[in-house]
Amino acid sequence: MKKSKLFKLLLAAVLVVSGVGSAMAQRGTSVGVFGSISEYKGDLSGSKFYQFDHPLPGGGLFLQHYLNRSFNLMERYSYTQVQYDAKSPENWFYTDFHSLDLNLKYKLDNGYLFNEDAAIAPFLTGGVGAIGLINSNRDGTDEEIVLNFKVGAGILFRFNDRVGLEISNTLNLPGNDTWDGVKGGDNDMYLQHNLGLVFGLRKAQDADGDGVPDKRDKCPDTPPGVVVDSKGCPVDLDGDGVPDYLDQCKTEPGTKELFGCPDRDGDGIADKDDKCPEVAGLARFGGCPDTDGDGFEDSKDRCPNVPGLDIFQGCPDTDGDGVEDAMDKCPDTKKGIKVDANGCPADTDGDGVIDSEDKCPTTPGDPKNQGCPVIKEEVKKRLQFATRGINFETGKATLKTTSYPMLDEIIASGKPQGFDNLRIGGHTDNVGKDEANMLLSQARVDAVKSYLMVKGQVPESRLEATGYGASRPIASNKTAAGKAQNRRVELELYLK
Repeated sequence: MKKSKLFKLLLAAVLVVSGVGSAMAQRGTSVGVFGSISEYKGDLSGSKFYQFDHPLPGGGLFLQHYLNRSFNLMERYSYTQVQYDAKSPENWFYTDFHSLDLNLKYKLDNGYLFNEDAAIAPFLTGGVGAIGLINSNRDGTDEEIVLNFKVGAGILFRFNDRVGLEISNTLNLPGNDTWDGVKGGDNDMYLQHNLGLVFGLRKAQDADGDGVPDKRDKCPDTPPGVVVDSKGCPVDLDGDGVPDYLDQCKTEPGTKELFGCPDRDGDGIADKDDKCPEVAGLARFGGCPDTDGDGFEDSKDRCPNVPGLDIFQGCPDTDGDGVEDAMDKCPDTKKGIKVDANGCPADTDGDGVIDSEDKCPTTPGDPKNQGCPVIKEEVKKRLQFATRGINFETGKATLKTTSYPMLDEIIASGKPQGFDNLRIGGHTDNVGKDEANMLLSQARVDAVKSYLMVKGQVPESRLEATGYGASRPIASNKTAAGKAQNRRVELELYLK
């Protein structure tokens, strides 16, 4: 086979293998260049490697692609020279090997045996490819392409994520057993000892941009701009599980619920915001307690252990009478009863009858008469007598002057006894229309009321004046005498 044909076939194989490798690449690609020396083992040599009897230099390059954390796919080209006893006229050969292989690389730094970011990373390789041989021996020179199987092992020393040093041994088993000039016999093979450099073609993937490659990043979703540790996780200086970028108390261990801040009293309020950090309290009081739960914080509560009212600075008013218990001399007063400043039932007029039972609470009276004064019979009689002398002009509401002495008597009868509360009732006979009689009776009692207010200085609030017309007769309206009796003004002293 001509040399030009051999290299064309090898070039075609290079393109095919490189295309397959690129299509399978999933995550990161690297290239390597290496130097090598090779040892022959076959029909003419001994049974051991590492004798280095006839070392010749070689070298090559490779392209490898990340498949997953355990495997890489690698395309490899190498050139090596193997010779044996070139001075012997019978047993000698010299062979050039142009090898192109597709290899699977098993990485022991896969997280199971070694960490993925280990500085020293052992590996195993195995693959298949083609070898172009240019062989010279006692029979002459020959060229051919044969199948090649290979296995190997090595160690990668990482300098960083982009550069490493690789040492490996690769055992090659070409599919031709005559390149050493001996037909039949043992299978011929050669061992390459390689030393090379590996370069990443692109920076390792770093999805969150924190400077730690994804394969080593334990926290791949870190927000942009956050400071991270060597594992790619946000820095947590105080070790409380809350990263510093979220931690409001970066130097003190705290809780996630309080954004990394401590809470010594466990009340759910961070110490930095807690006015009482040693005692559990309430948020409404800045973390200070309200022991009795009355809505008044202990520091301002005059009675911190007993529920009370704001108006008494947290002290109670058990009977709800508006006087705090400490000042209440009658702490069991029934609800609704008016009390005095001491919390006891009030007796405004001081007559010994409490206001809630006193029918005349503002006027001293007789306890036997429900706190009201007893109106003497002689006063009642004088009043009744006086009413007989109250007369009006016929059909009018104008008082006759003869009525004035009687009205003065009424004023004089009431005031000494304090009975200046007076009901005035006006009545007519049935002559005329009811509506007119009602208006007339009202006008007449208003006239009496006006006289008492002006002449007697009786407050209007003490007087009630009501006209009843002909609705309340006291005698028959069929006779003149009966009608005369029905035309009247009635007066009644009353207490309030």
